[in-house]
Amino acid sequence: MKKSNLALLVLTLLTVACQPKVDRFTLIGQIAEADGKTLYLDHLALDKVEVLDSAKLDAEGNFKFNPAAPKDCFDFYRLRIDNKVVNLCVDSTETITVTASLPVMQIAYTVQGSENSSELKNLVMSQIGLIQDLRRLSSQYRNADASFLNSKVMETVDVFKSDLMTQYILVNPGSPCAYYALFLSVNGQLLFNPQTDRQDAKCYAAVATQMDILYPDAVRTEHLHNVALKGMVKTSPSRNNVSSETVQQFENLVVEAGLIDIELPDYQGKNHKLSDLKGNVILLDFTAFKTDYSPNYNLLLRSLYNKYSDQGFNIYQVSVDNDESYWLNTAKNLPWICVHDESSIYSTYLKSYNVTQLPAVFLIDREGNIIERPDETNQLDEKIARLLE
Repeated sequence: MKKSNLALLVLTLLTVACQPKVDRFTLIGQIAEADGKTLYLDHLALDKVEVLDSAKLDAEGNFKFNPAAPKDCFDFYRLRIDNKVVNLCVDSTETITVTASLPVMQIAYTVQGSENSSELKNLVMSQIGLIQDLRRLSSQYRNADASFLNSKVMETVDVFKSDLMTQYILVNPGSPCAYYALFLSVNGQLLFNPQTDRQDAKCYAAVATQMDILYPDAVRTEHLHNVALKGMVKTSPSRNNVSSETVQQFENLVVEAGLIDIELPDYQGKNHKLSDLKGNVILLDFTAFKTDYSPNYNLLLRSLYNKYSDQGFNIYQVSVDNDESYWLNTAKNLPWICVHDESSIYSTYLKSYNVTQLPAVFLIDREGNIIERPDETNQLDEKIARLLE
């Protein structure tokens, strides 16, 4: 082999080796009665719909797509033939199997291998049911007064929205279906409008709060957070004090609500209640030990504990680490109350205290009142000393 050819081969191999590995998900299945039709795989991005791949189907209708998996957050896709679609939700390198028959592809497909896609199917079927209900109302009351028909339509829509809130948005605000539900529309009109309806704005805020925790770097999170914040401003009952009201209701809701009790086990399995520390000045801390910030952060807490513990100061530290054994080994060496929530980032206590990033600190006085949620750790010493006076 000539030296030039050898050099070219080495360069090619090095180039391939240096290319980053792309995680992918697999989408396979069969669309019957679609011989000769082209099946498209679309990505439903935040601001556009883009075609990722396509396949011309034969008589058997088999297909396989292997696109790049979403990185920072779940994402939405669809299989499309003409005007018929199958909606999908992907959050990892999963393998999803879809089977359908073209004539009823949109309503009678089956999906396996993706729990999110299965839940999304139920949500989409509910939306289709709402559209059918509204069509029946329009036909039934076509000769009625317009205001009467409108009231019937609004009543039906309100019931549907209430079901969405109880089944998806409020029960699991961090789920893909909760996010998807916020953007459902009928005839081009959003069902949830955070710019005009206070309750709708709160639904957006609930989902945005969880997205901030679960997917802090995602484009969808940033967009939803901004929409929710604007909605809270626009629907504020007191527009004269918008910025203050927004901060209180969207970012520090828990301070208004008062102390929410916590009961979780320590490294020995013994349960500790936050309320049992009443009479002390308490630093309530939500954290994760398996993080870059944790070692220095715990050193700061230790210095505060050593300085003030004999004056009636205590720390109640809630770990949401996924790796319980890692937490266990660290917690054994801490002098304060350190408990673990096995639900990790899905903790109901994170939701209750509206924690959007870690660590999160709350200062509680001797009477059990949440006094403050400090943003700067360098001010903790001064604030604790003041509460102990």
